[in-house]
Amino acid sequence: MIKDNNINKIKLLDIIDKKILVCDGGMGATLLSAGISALPDSLNLDSSQIKKIIDIHLGYLEAGSDIIITNTLNSTPIKLESHGLQHEIKKINENAVSAAKEAINLYRVRSVDNKPIFIAGDIGPLGKLLDPFGPLKYEEVLDAFSKQAEILIGEKVDLIIIETIMDLNEALAAVKAVRKISKDIPIACSLTFGENGVTLMGNKAEDAVEILINAGSNIVGANCSVGSSAMLNVVKKMREANPEARLIFQPNAGLPVLVEGKTIYNETPETMASNIAKFLPYKPSIIGGCCGSTPEHIREIIKAIRIYNNSQQ
Repeated sequence: MIKDNNINKIKLLDIIDKKILVCDGGMGATLLSAGISALPDSLNLDSSQIKKIIDIHLGYLEAGSDIIITNTLNSTPIKLESHGLQHEIKKINENAVSAAKEAINLYRVRSVDNKPIFIAGDIGPLGKLLDPFGPLKYEEVLDAFSKQAEILIGEKVDLIIIETIMDLNEALAAVKAVRKISKDIPIACSLTFGENGVTLMGNKAEDAVEILINAGSNIVGANCSVGSSAMLNVVKKMREANPEARLIFQPNAGLPVLVEGKTIYNETPETMASNIAKFLPYKPSIIGGCCGSTPEHIREIIKAIRIYNNSQQ
């Protein structure tokens, strides 16, 4: 088990108990819109491509993000194996954290802003179902998540974010794996729900809150799958299930549409911010964006949060 330097970890939880922190937006969709179709995580192996990752992080920092997420959504050994990259797991994850740190360093040089900025080590779905619905055995799932978590935590990320998971059992395995490596690092665990507040595997939003908290997740919520308007139903269900839970929400920027051969998400920054303003009375701890969201979306979301906070004074 890794012994953590808990200064930033404690600070993160203390801060989100007092104010909303803003995460970044979609990495993969941003790269896709730039014409990069390769597995986003594979770019961490190429020094010329890593600069693009740093620039994306920097764009979100300049828009006002408090938390940036490493480019490691697909960087478990099981997911990497499907791309023939399982032997590069250490380098991929380490380089992703280094890119996030470099972006923060560049931002500090360019800005007089000394606010705390946090790096979230990203752990995503395995791409295969667990037994009895799929080929993955529980122990190999636990091992896969543990291997990635150990690298990310060893590189001193400030929190782990487990996201885009559609199976509560897979999410629980990921939380257990992270807790196997560190008892102290904050964990945010985020499932993907449909508009009805139910995952593709039949897990209900209102049930997931307590189960994930009891498993060791400090922050729970939803990301991806739906746009900001549709996610409001999930926000309500999760808050009603637990009035005190720390919650994280990162919707897509609407639904994808194909325009002249390019995938475009149909929520403008202003529309997305207006929809997310409706989340704020439910007291989320962290707000961000997923697929289709850009630094402009994050900038408008920050404005909406500021307006809401001023209205409450």
